This record gives sequence, C-alpha cells and structure tokens, in this order.
Amino acid sequence: MDIWVKYRKESKQTITIIGVLILATKLCKADGHFSLLEEEEILKVMHHEPRYRKTLLAILDEAGKDTNTIEYHAAIISKELKEFSEFRKFILAFLYHLAHIDHVYSEEEDADIRKVAKIFNIEKTFYEKVKLNIKNLFKKEMLGA
Repeated sequence: MDIWVKYRKESKQTITIIGVLILATKLCKADGHFSLLEEEEILKVMHHEPRYRKTLLAILDEAGKDTNTIEYHAAIISKELKEFSEFRKFILAFLYHLAHIDHVYSEEEDADIRKVAKIFNIEKTFYEKVKLNIKNLFKKEMLGA
C-alpha cells in the first residue's frame, strides 16, 4: 500500500511531518547506507515527545521499504506545501544537512537534493549564480588562452 494512502486522512501538519520523514529516509538511503547517526539526527530535528518515538521510527521504516522515488514524494509534499515556500526551503536545507551528517556527501545524495529543489521550485541563490558565472568566465578564458 502506498504510504500516502495510509496517512491520507491525517492533518496537514502530520502529513508534512510524514513527508519530511520520507524525504529524509530516501535521501539517507541514496548512498546505500542509512546510518544510526543519520537516524538520530532526523529524530533530533523532528522535535517530538518521547511517546511518539516509536511512531516516528515506524514511519522511517515504512519510508525505507517504500519503492517510490524521492521525486514522487517531493511532488506530493510540494503540492501540500505550495503556499509555504519558506518551509520548502527549510526542508531542502534539512536534507542538505542530513547529507553531510555522516561526513560523506555522495553524488547520489547531491542528485536527490537537486531533484527535490527542482520539484520545490527552489532555484540557485544569488551567491551560487555569481559563483557559477565566475567559474564559467574562467573556463572561457582558459579555453581562449
């Protein structure tokens, strides 16, 4: 059963939390290794009462077994949060943080973060655009020299 079908009648807040947990799990599994450090970080950031820990772990487990792609889940979350662009940016920042928590930032994690950013309509920052333009300028000068 699709995880979203199971939780479809939950509140928007609960669906958002579930969505973040799913994206986090998908990202952490992207490099082939979902570490205890990553799991602990997810639970730390997802503030919860101790009595909900087992529920959150069960959702992480469900998300880990889910066969849908990170893009599939990102599209659902983006639709749910269409009017909350700042929260979509927070989710993306959280994913980036998770990708670095184990001190290994893989190409798979980078690709997944870029996919989510595209679905969330989050473009490069001004700094990133300037950095890219400078990099391209130097490439052109090096090729022309």
